[in-house]
Amino acid sequence: MVVSFRLFKNMVKMVASEMMMVMLIFTPFLAGSVFRFVIPVLESKVLSVYGFGGVLVPYYELFSWLLAMLTGMMFAFVGGLVVLGEIDEGIAKYMLVTPAGEMGYLVSRIVLPGVISGIVSMIILPVFALTPLSPIKVFVMSVSTVLGGIITSFLVIAISSNKVEGMAVGKLSGLFDMTFFVPLIIKGNIKYVFAIFPMYHVGEWVNTAAAWRLGVALVLFACWFGVLFKIYRRKFM
Repeated sequence: MVVSFRLFKNMVKMVASEMMMVMLIFTPFLAGSVFRFVIPVLESKVLSVYGFGGVLVPYYELFSWLLAMLTGMMFAFVGGLVVLGEIDEGIAKYMLVTPAGEMGYLVSRIVLPGVISGIVSMIILPVFALTPLSPIKVFVMSVSTVLGGIITSFLVIAISSNKVEGMAVGKLSGLFDMTFFVPLIIKGNIKYVFAIFPMYHVGEWVNTAAAWRLGVALVLFACWFGVLFKIYRRKFM
């Protein structure tokens, strides 16, 4: 574990030297500021003029979910891009024969950024929330989006062959988390097409308060992780 932290420290130095990645890290804070300070002004000063004042209030909590997803995705995205860069440079395979090994490398590049995104989420959600959030919701938001972020990392690594492709895939993989909103906005049986995505069931939990949905989400997270981990390993074969 100590070696993993050392590898993670080296990754932080690499990230700090690239302005694009630094901006990815700060994106959740910028988005949170917009949600917290701009949205209420937009509603009270602009929409109310046209008779739509209060139209966004029922959706205030969804902005918090969107912020949590963005936090998990951005931190994980950075880790995925670092791995792709090291694969391009031929460094990644050599990392696997260091004392850290395969699992240590995985922890330093994907798991630790995910865990940090969860901690960041728990801190910024109460600060930027437009409506009070219960501790259980903050916890579920943070954990589910951390797991979604880790899946995002694996998607970026598994599908992309270089960092340029990784940028494009990273944007598309955001749709993985967006399935959370399906049960909230889509009615009818067509919504069940998205039931293979864990975040869909997290959305159902919000919609119905059925705790078993979170259990289904955890199982699906594990299934997605298992499949993508196998593809991830092929990158180093």
